Amino acid sequence: MAQIEMNALSVITCGSFSARVFLPEMNLLDLNDKDHQKKYPVLWLLHTEGGAALDWLATPAERCAARYGIFIIAPDQHHSLCTNMKYGPRYEVFMSTELPGICRNNLPLSDDPALNWIGGVGTGAYGAVKMALKYPGTFSRAVSLNGVLDLEALCQKAAAGEDTGICHNKASLEAVFGSLDTFHGSENDLYALACRPTGSKFWMTWEKGSLLAGENRRLATLLGDAAQTRELDTGADLGSCQTSLPAAVEWLMQN
Repeated sequence: MAQIEMNALSVITCGSFSARVFLPEMNLLDLNDKDHQKKYPVLWLLHTEGGAALDWLATPAERCAARYGIFIIAPDQHHSLCTNMKYGPRYEVFMSTELPGICRNNLPLSDDPALNWIGGVGTGAYGAVKMALKYPGTFSRAVSLNGVLDLEALCQKAAAGEDTGICHNKASLEAVFGSLDTFHGSENDLYALACRPTGSKFWMTWEKGSLLAGENRRLATLLGDAAQTRELDTGADLGSCQTSLPAAVEWLMQN
């Protein structure tokens, strides 16, 4: 097993970025491919709010990449919610165009949407699902692990001065989305996006009894046949995707 830290300049985010790259086991790489013709599947992984790419070191990400012969790339998303911020960097554009381009220029990654998947935990799952809904020509599959998906509800809490639980308040959410009154039905509203035709597929999981279960089920219902769901036993993930991430990668490889 192996992982490396990538640091590079991003024109779109107007600064440098960091990402963790988890590599396939050596015996699953074509080391005789001197012309670099072989391209490998890649899972792009997004951390939750208040976290960082380093968080994935505590998960089975490295083990999954090694076992299945795929690359797993986890970039820092800071507090962007994987969004083209109203007052800040355009992280959505960064994720859909610039980051894949930079990584493909340095690693043998496929540009085939069928071999490009995106996933996330918590609010990272919100970003992953949004990217797959809006950019099926880039990401054909998305996995949501204990996803915080109903951002409209959190915007309403923030507007009322209540605790959102995601390291964001009214001012910081306005920096991301602009006026919170216009969130409903916008390009950042997953439930509005899910009502449109989509070519992507989705795998969603949460823990039994989780406060997130309702919003996950509601989105899965809107997605219909495009979504598969799995409810995990309470405490199954141990706070570090111990069960959900391997199950998600297994689903990706089967499809």
